[in-house]
Amino acid sequence: MGDYTKLSKEDAQNIIDLYDLGKIDELSSLSLGISNSNYKVEIAQSTYLLKVSNDKGYDHLKEEQDILTLLSESGFKFSLRPFTTTKGENVYTYDEYFGVIFPFIEGIAPGPCDQTCLEIGKGLATLHRLDCDSEKVRSHQSVGFGPAEIIEYLDSPKCPDDFNEMVNYFFPDKLASFIELPLEKGIIHGDLYYDNTLFDENHLAVILDFEQAGVGEYLIDLGISISGTCLEKGRINTSLIKSYLEGYEEVRPLSIFEKENLDKAIVIGFLSIALWRIKRFKEGSLNPLMANSYQELLNKAKVYWDDRKNNE
Repeated sequence: MGDYTKLSKEDAQNIIDLYDLGKIDELSSLSLGISNSNYKVEIAQSTYLLKVSNDKGYDHLKEEQDILTLLSESGFKFSLRPFTTTKGENVYTYDEYFGVIFPFIEGIAPGPCDQTCLEIGKGLATLHRLDCDSEKVRSHQSVGFGPAEIIEYLDSPKCPDDFNEMVNYFFPDKLASFIELPLEKGIIHGDLYYDNTLFDENHLAVILDFEQAGVGEYLIDLGISISGTCLEKGRINTSLIKSYLEGYEEVRPLSIFEKENLDKAIVIGFLSIALWRIKRFKEGSLNPLMANSYQELLNKAKVYWDDRKNNE
């Protein structure tokens, strides 16, 4: 993961020139990201993050930046706002490349612990409580995988047998009862694992990677985030879930429907990101070495589901 593009300093300078930011003093690649190549660009006294898209189409990337711009204008303090080119565009195009430039934020990627979960819970709830006009925001279904998309995928000839078996193990009713729930919707992140955050002195500083953001059910977003954040030694830790929910409900209390279906949402969270990995790595060719990485998430989901059922 990281530098797929192998961007030269000359190409980077040509991209920077689209923003009229000055002459690059230093360019360094960052070993971060799955769908992008990322570079730290130092110019005079300023530092920028230059991203080249390697997986997303231009339209999806543009929609993502429009969401980030809306969040910034609505006062959401945990997201980055993209710079605009001299032509007022928030996605650049240069030669065969397109991407985004952000301010470079210093911070520490946290590990899973009570404080991490508490802070991320607060951050996600702040997003879910945000008052903004989402009428023109894309649907999460167009870039991510909710319950309906998971069930629909089972009929695909490309669906791996173990994915099909696990979905039916968890949800023999094909999630019909869950899909019918009257769940509250709004802008969701869609992939808020702890490694998509940066912390400053044990407090959440910024939430990264809104590539799966869109309008969707808050409970699904919560389940996805818990599935990738409340982990200890590779499995879900119920104590960490408690810390996460303490932070979340400090900002946005859960409804009765959300509390009753949280366990299902956490398992759906595992399945959602597992399907994302199948699409990118098993069906796609972004990183063939990760073709079976979805199985790790299926295993975590089963351990969690079985533990909860045995403790009922």
